[in-house]
Amino acid sequence: MLRWLLIILLLFNALGAYYGSYMLLSDPSGEAIQMADGILEGSPFSSFLIPGIILLLVNGLLPTVAAVGMITRKPQKPLPGFPVLKPYHWSWSLALIAGIGLMIWIGVQIAMLGYWKDYPIQGIYGTLGVLITGLALLPGVRKGYRL
Repeated sequence: MLRWLLIILLLFNALGAYYGSYMLLSDPSGEAIQMADGILEGSPFSSFLIPGIILLLVNGLLPTVAAVGMITRKPQKPLPGFPVLKPYHWSWSLALIAGIGLMIWIGVQIAMLGYWKDYPIQGIYGTLGVLITGLALLPGVRKGYRL
């Protein structure tokens, strides 16, 4: 049951990221999603193109691949290059990385752009990152993906 909740949350994150990255990549000015003028001042970005690409990769593709791998459980291998995650299936490792990545994304966004008190999206996705990470770390979920 918790495994499926984790998969659903990963896919929810991915769907939101696909929408957000599409909007940012199709209009890097941010006007299409009503970003305030000057919101990128003080950040290393002059447009939303690079953030859109990062959003697509980290919060779109990564959790999608993790969710598909968690469903299929194939191939039965660990994630290469991460010795600490070696006893676990690669999809579990990607799910954990996706949750941590989402928390980092929201933390960096708040640090660079500020907290948007009128829009709950940062709080929702920050909480989602905590939930994904927490679910992935539960002993029952980990046990199901131990090699």
